[in-house]
Amino acid sequence: MAMTIEQEIEQLVLKCIALDGLKACPKDLAFLEKYGLKNLYFFSLEYAMEGTDATVLDSKAKGLIRWYLYSTDFPLLRQKYEREGKAELMKCLYLEERYFTEFLKLSGQEEGL
Repeated sequence: MAMTIEQEIEQLVLKCIALDGLKACPKDLAFLEKYGLKNLYFFSLEYAMEGTDATVLDSKAKGLIRWYLYSTDFPLLRQKYEREGKAELMKCLYLEERYFTEFLKLSGQEEGL
């Protein structure tokens, strides 16, 4: 399935959420609503402020997004990184280092770490 760069970014973020739970969610309401994560995300923030374990919320989030995960090696993101460098790619990745690190791992460019 050919993806747009926006779809590749979403796939990368979803893969990070699948690995790290709701703490990997972007602060982007449109994204959270699109994948049904908004309420879970805000509950996780509330749980964190109360000092309550949010593991059950992470499990629910992972269950929701598993239907949206596709296999990709991120050709458009790799191309952007090669042409424009880390700073420009980071702008696309919500300036989130976690997403960049996972991108390098998933795209086979771990030597960039």
